[in-house]
Amino acid sequence: MNEMQKELWRNRWFSCINELTSLKLQKQSWFDKRNSNPHWSFVEFVCSYFDDLGIDNNYEYQLNQGWITKTELDSIQTWHELLDKYDSPKNDDYDVEAIITDKNWLMIIEEGEKAKNELSKIISDEEKRILFEEIDYKRGLQ
Repeated sequence: MNEMQKELWRNRWFSCINELTSLKLQKQSWFDKRNSNPHWSFVEFVCSYFDDLGIDNNYEYQLNQGWITKTELDSIQTWHELLDKYDSPKNDDYDVEAIITDKNWLMIIEEGEKAKNELSKIISDEEKRILFEEIDYKRGLQ
């Protein structure tokens, strides 16, 4: 794959990690009744990360393509595994109230913050900007 595809994938990857580790964004977007964009939901945040990025097999493809380094993967591995094993309360992925107050979800977010900080030490400034950007989900709602 070419460099442009790698860059697009990495930018999306950093954005997904940002969304999945921002409790503030989750509270704002998941509880906004005016929000009709399905992306701003627990289900879509998780699907965007696992499915859209194609990271089944623990990033095997991305590692082989050189889209991610072993060091980068190591920095998020614990968080990634916790997220992968997470089951929402009562297995209801649409009960955002239960998810946002679930101690297991809050622990995943906390672990995600640590992972982001580790990852930020080894990526470019532009990539850091995406990883830590304060996302304004309302921008696309008007």
